[in-house]
Amino acid sequence: MAMASSILIGFHGRIEIHTQSRTLESLERYEFFWATNNYDTRLIIGHEVATVYKGTLEGRTVAIKTPQDLNPTDYVIDFFLNQVTTKLQIDHKNVVKLFGCCIETQIPILVFEFISNGNLFNHLHGNGDVGPRWISWPVRVRIATEISYALSYMHCATAKRIVHWDVRSWNIFLDENYTAKLSNFGFSVSILPGETFIGLEVEGGYGYIDPEYLKTGRVTEKCDVYGFGVVLLELLTGKQRTQVIQTDAKLVNFILSKERESILGAIEGRILEEGSREDIDAFAELAFRCLRGTGEERPTMKEVVQELRRIQNQSGSCSTK
Repeated sequence: MAMASSILIGFHGRIEIHTQSRTLESLERYEFFWATNNYDTRLIIGHEVATVYKGTLEGRTVAIKTPQDLNPTDYVIDFFLNQVTTKLQIDHKNVVKLFGCCIETQIPILVFEFISNGNLFNHLHGNGDVGPRWISWPVRVRIATEISYALSYMHCATAKRIVHWDVRSWNIFLDENYTAKLSNFGFSVSILPGETFIGLEVEGGYGYIDPEYLKTGRVTEKCDVYGFGVVLLELLTGKQRTQVIQTDAKLVNFILSKERESILGAIEGRILEEGSREDIDAFAELAFRCLRGTGEERPTMKEVVQELRRIQNQSGSCSTK
């Protein structure tokens, strides 16, 4: 299904890109010099693929993703444009909002809502001189539930199924209330019903890559389910999972069964104090199901939502920190 769009002149003569579900502001290059105080390095808040600045546009604090120091190859341009085309199809409270973009540059400059508490990875594992920050068990369950909402919406509630293809704790952001929001859609894929998408390169973070994709090259919603399973284990243990790259489903499941005991023994002590053993075991079992060797063995994100909601309701996961 094609997505209808139109371009209109909005307030202050600004160009606006309209689709059936979203309106996106088209910004001018000079505005970013003002917004970032001439790209003041003290305002840099991220530097993985792009350089991300904290800035102010029209009185609103935003995150500005710039292509500084990047060569304008087709791959890089597609990476940035893909975030625009995908975000135009999504309107969900647990997905970081894209407010606007500048297409005067070879590589677009992107403007997102600013998320004040940074990403989940740094909370769980620390960042440089700053160590991990404690997140209570109820909030961990809520974070998992909110991201499952976003992924289920992307897989089921849009005209095309949207596969994020890079689900990991680094791409989950937390606002001032620890509400979780999924971000970084540069690798995302939109797939029509009945369509098969074959990836030409291995995309995504090491440790989160679906072993079935490595074997077949097929990108499906179950790639996201696998990455989400790794995030569940991080929330449970506070540790990064070292993935043994295997493509044989039986071997993947065998390794997972061997890991089970050590993973259950690595659950953070405070979690065991804050959560019931029944809820923790159910959370762990869901993670293991998401990590099965084939997509057919894994649950859908809709099924994941249902199980997490059950755990959340049972444990009363409503605190904010």
